[in-house]
Amino acid sequence: MKTPVWVNRPLPARTDPVLAGVIDRAESRRFVFTYDLQCQSDAAISLTMPVETESYLYDELHPVFQMNLPEGELRRTILLRFSKVISGFDDLAMLRLLANSQIGRLRYYADPSQAKAPPQSIKEILHAKDTQDLLHMLMERYAASSGVSGVQPKVLLCDQDTHVGEGRVTTFDATHIVKTFDPKEFPELAANEFFCMQIARQAGLAIPHLQLSDNGRFLVIERFDRIKDDVYLGFEDFCSLHGVGTSRKYDASYEQLAKRIAEFVAPAQREQALATFFTSFVVSCIVQNGDAHLKNFGVLYASAKAPVSLAPTYDIVSTKLYIPSDTLALTLGGSKRFPNARKLLDFGRLHCGLTSEQVAQTLERVADAVSATRIHVSQYMRDRSEFKEIGQRLMQCWDAGLKLSLPPSKVVAKDGS
Repeated sequence: MKTPVWVNRPLPARTDPVLAGVIDRAESRRFVFTYDLQCQSDAAISLTMPVETESYLYDELHPVFQMNLPEGELRRTILLRFSKVISGFDDLAMLRLLANSQIGRLRYYADPSQAKAPPQSIKEILHAKDTQDLLHMLMERYAASSGVSGVQPKVLLCDQDTHVGEGRVTTFDATHIVKTFDPKEFPELAANEFFCMQIARQAGLAIPHLQLSDNGRFLVIERFDRIKDDVYLGFEDFCSLHGVGTSRKYDASYEQLAKRIAEFVAPAQREQALATFFTSFVVSCIVQNGDAHLKNFGVLYASAKAPVSLAPTYDIVSTKLYIPSDTLALTLGGSKRFPNARKLLDFGRLHCGLTSEQVAQTLERVADAVSATRIHVSQYMRDRSEFKEIGQRLMQCWDAGLKLSLPPSKVVAKDGS
């Protein structure tokens, strides 16, 4: 069964859904995508797949279509619910199911009026008392309308409070991502990510607007690809831009990633994009984030012919808090060991186009961001006694990252000794 692919093209007053083409199965279980004859070049589904008359044949589902396929708990929930009732339930069936709720501007449906998820109050999630029942409700209600990747439990939903007073009764595309965690395997993961992202913000990086629930169980993130109601920018992660599937998100180097950024980002933004990427990488090194893989970097664009920009920084977590032996997600200089100051200097100069002074300033800025964020972590530990142990371990991760990533003289200065 062929699956139509629609592209949302932002216009001054509305979103124009354009039929881009169809995905189908080819011989030997391969997948083929063919552009519609009326599709224009600005509606290309991927920056790596320009509009052409010849079909795109791939051994597995094309990377841009794999990009938002659920992983982890969300995928298990969907499979449990639908694999028995939908014959031959596979990734293509998953796309059809999640047709109208995807990160970015691609949609997959035969009928543009296909139902979207019902609205949900963000305030209810942020101030909930009964966490377990709420978590169960969110997964049951929104799993089948959450085209978003990532191993940890998460759903896409539309905040009903955004539309209060507008007199609307219909449903909307998702406005937020709500993330949670398994407290046995990854205790306090939401707070971990929240504070790591505050370091990124303090270091000068653009991040999505995010909120931590009162009970620390949910992280609510405003979508950065959303312009306004039902109008979304194109988004691609670097698995898609590398032309590889999700299973190969760890099969690359940070040098290759920097090169890809330079290739795809608009020339006028390239220098700043590489500086931003370097800062983001330094933050991940210092907080000891071993999950900065290809899917955790991306680009945004209004159309396939519009300027391409680096997406805001997202998904930074101190993974060494849970996995003491964790390493970098990708290689740097042929190694997955977290880099010292010298390796960061070489990477910044040779691959990100920075001067030695700019690298030093970046390291100093991130170290200052860690110091500023520690104050808020300490306050959170006092406010929530159950966070105290994890909070102490979290800051120990940061201390270890600082000692490895900063020149010795800077570490001494930051320690105040």
